Amino acid sequence: MVSKINPSKLTSKIALTIAAFVALFITFNFYVNSVNKIDRANEQRLMSFHLTDQMRQSTDDLSLMARIYVMNPNLRYKKYYQNILDIRNGKMFRPEGYFNVYWDMVLANAISAPIENGPGIPFLDLMRQSGLTEEEIGKLNEAKTNSDLLATVEFVAMKLAESTGPDAEDRHTTARQMISDENYHKAKAKIMKPINEVYLLVEKRTVDAVHEAEYIAFISRLILIVVTLFVTFMLWRAYVSLRATLGGSADEVQTQITRIGRGDFSISSTIKVGMENSVVAGLSKMQNKLQANEIERKQAEEALRIAAVAFESQESLMITDANGVVLRVNKAFTKTTGYTAEEVIGQTPKLFQSDLYDADFYDAMWETIQLTGTWHGEVWGSRKNGELYPKWLTISAVQGDDGAVTHYVGADIDITELSNARIAAEKANRAKSEFISSMSHELRTPLNAILGFAQLLEHGSPAPTPTQMIRLKEILRGGWYLLDLINEILDLALIESGKVSLSPEHMSLQEILLECKTMMEPQAKLRDIQLNFPQLDHSLFVYADRTRVKQVLINLLSNAIKYNCEHGTVEVTCNANALKQVRISIKDTGEGLFPEKLAQLFQPFNRLGQESSSVEGTGIGLVVSKKLIEQMGGNIGVESTVGAGSVFWFDLALAEELQLTEVPNESITHVTKVYDHSKQRTLLYVEDNPANLALVEHIIEGRPDIRLLSAMNGNVGIELAGAHLPDVILMDINLPGISGIDALRILRRDPLTKHIPIIALSANVQLHDIAKAMEAGFFRYLTKPIELNEFMCAIDEAFGFTEKSI
Repeated sequence: MVSKINPSKLTSKIALTIAAFVALFITFNFYVNSVNKIDRANEQRLMSFHLTDQMRQSTDDLSLMARIYVMNPNLRYKKYYQNILDIRNGKMFRPEGYFNVYWDMVLANAISAPIENGPGIPFLDLMRQSGLTEEEIGKLNEAKTNSDLLATVEFVAMKLAESTGPDAEDRHTTARQMISDENYHKAKAKIMKPINEVYLLVEKRTVDAVHEAEYIAFISRLILIVVTLFVTFMLWRAYVSLRATLGGSADEVQTQITRIGRGDFSISSTIKVGMENSVVAGLSKMQNKLQANEIERKQAEEALRIAAVAFESQESLMITDANGVVLRVNKAFTKTTGYTAEEVIGQTPKLFQSDLYDADFYDAMWETIQLTGTWHGEVWGSRKNGELYPKWLTISAVQGDDGAVTHYVGADIDITELSNARIAAEKANRAKSEFISSMSHELRTPLNAILGFAQLLEHGSPAPTPTQMIRLKEILRGGWYLLDLINEILDLALIESGKVSLSPEHMSLQEILLECKTMMEPQAKLRDIQLNFPQLDHSLFVYADRTRVKQVLINLLSNAIKYNCEHGTVEVTCNANALKQVRISIKDTGEGLFPEKLAQLFQPFNRLGQESSSVEGTGIGLVVSKKLIEQMGGNIGVESTVGAGSVFWFDLALAEELQLTEVPNESITHVTKVYDHSKQRTLLYVEDNPANLALVEHIIEGRPDIRLLSAMNGNVGIELAGAHLPDVILMDINLPGISGIDALRILRRDPLTKHIPIIALSANVQLHDIAKAMEAGFFRYLTKPIELNEFMCAIDEAFGFTEKSI
């Protein structure tokens, strides 16, 4: 009778075995937890007794110190007495090893007396933290209260022991009686009685807890044994079922599989009775089939070799004979070209070639194939509908046993998506630039109000006090520097694309260093860092972009401050070399860098493990600095010693010495411009931002000869211009409704307003924005934030233009 092996039955047994293992794991963890409970109960018992002992011992130590002091009024013992009280009340830190014999060891000078080094933990708080019951805490609190009462008696006795004079002896006798009479011992008993009761309560509670934990551990041990036996039984059942399913041992099955894998079909397996449906029986049947298929495999080997070369890939594939006639194409080919297999087979590749290449191109291609056996490159192909598309083409020659070419295999990849991805990347780059430009506009708008009103305060009446002037200067200096940073953000996109614009000039290195020092000193003072700058000759000039050099210097100085140690120093040095260069070095006293970190220093967004620290940073400052210095023809580097600090340096080209013409002070004449108040002129300002509008209103308040009109959008501005015919129009570019440029075009088409000079005032600072506005016909283009003198000069110039045109 042939037995039927049921795989679902084996699966259920394996599932039961796994469930038994899970139960064993849970039981084992429960048993371990119960054993740990015994340890925790014993620890609780020991801690409870230890705290109770401390209460008793502190009372005994207080009595000991009081008695010693009464017998020998040495202030040392009175101080110890007070220390015991302070430690117990949490007013003094509990010393290490504060156990039963601590004060005995102190009295014997075996250990040092405790040091008053801050508050500790009150004894009652220790009791609450240790898990004592409320009843036990109440008893110990009662004992402490009685001990504190006895302490007042002991303090009186110690005070009497300090007495001098005629009745000192009587007072000393009274003191000794107070700490040794019956009342004293009764008071001691009132302390020890609740302590003794606590001993009894702790004994009962902790013994019960230990016994309960031991009982639970015993029960869990029995359960663990039972579950272990059950798991063993289930493992045995699973083993029996698995062996029946396999039809033999695992080694026998592995041996047969290995033999089949090697292609050795010479030895057939013997199937035991009742194992006809086992794995071994199935392997034996498969072995017989594979042996029969081996002959067919060898007969088809030649055809399979060609198919393996042509169709192992998902690329568009085509096979031709030695004369270039198409024999076969795959589905990817038909999908890419639009031709069916029937339309292509029997044709030559000229059917789907584009007309973009001449005969010389194809001659060079086939010459390469004949020499190397392959050719690959990017070409344009033609689909059935006439559409051209880019593809990466590879042509390989297939040779027979005699070395002669029998076939050609062409494989190509449609790279249209790659081309589209390139276009998408360019669009993303433009979107990024537009985003940065938009952010610059949004930052410049509030900065316009900050710098504009600060300039008004600086030049206003009454004049600022000297202190106010200093503060205004700092506001303006910081504001203009922030403006420089915003401009640098705009340049980041150009730096990444390699199109950064530089404006090299001859500049004094001493001036740059002084400006950087002034800006960095507040940051250094916050960390008590000393900045040391060299005293340079004012004739030392370099040829570089002033803003970029300043940007690099500030970045290196900021890093030297941020990553320095507290109370450290930053030293700046400048040294010229024989290559007509000057090396500027910034040395700090920080932790220094390991060599492996130095190799990663100029990698983008790599902060060398400082990401989780409190020091702020983005990891791009040094990368940008390196690119800027290199584009200015210089070099940048670093030298670092772990534990001593780092030195960052960069080289710049020295400029030819300039001959500066000094202008005597007496030749400078300050001219105060006088305006004709009798002739009032009208200025129309079209602006949607209230802060910007308020700023211009405050500026114009100082010019009684100018009447200011304002409009919040372009349409209203056009109406006011037609109604009032102002002498000059001041126009924002980004306006709600119609833009400033559209408003300009409308005004230019009107015969009444086409002659009015219109000045653009905008936060758009990119060159193409300015060029677009000037081409549209603006008289001048001013950028926000407003520079007061430049602004007023432009307004006056426009008024002058209007007067000449009349």
